[in-house]
Amino acid sequence: MPEYEHVDFSELAHRARRMQGTVADAQLDLRNIEATGHSSDGMVSATVSAESRIVDLRIDPSVIDPDNPERLARLVVEAVDRAHDIVTEQRAEVMSGITGGLQDILSGLNGEQNEKKRTPVVPRFPARRPRR
Repeated sequence: MPEYEHVDFSELAHRARRMQGTVADAQLDLRNIEATGHSSDGMVSATVSAESRIVDLRIDPSVIDPDNPERLARLVVEAVDRAHDIVTEQRAEVMSGITGGLQDILSGLNGEQNEKKRTPVVPRFPARRPRR
């Protein structure tokens, strides 16, 4: 049987513990995300939370026209949509930090964390065949 270099499981466990802290921090960061979007003319701004709640809405009085409520509705929707887009981008940033950490752990399992360790993890015992 060929000799394979051993994976440093204590280092991988240490990385996993650090990752738990990172995930907890990321969860807090995700809860605290808020973003403000503006309508194209800048007359309406909406602030949206990570839970997709509108937490603030500001409307310039000059766009409040009782004869044209559709314009105001369009501006509000535009501002809210832009705020949601920003929140989505911020969430993706936070999540990429988490997935990067997972990639480090997986790389460690494949022996890629060290130039000398290029040998993948191989089970000691062959997989059992299902009984018929």
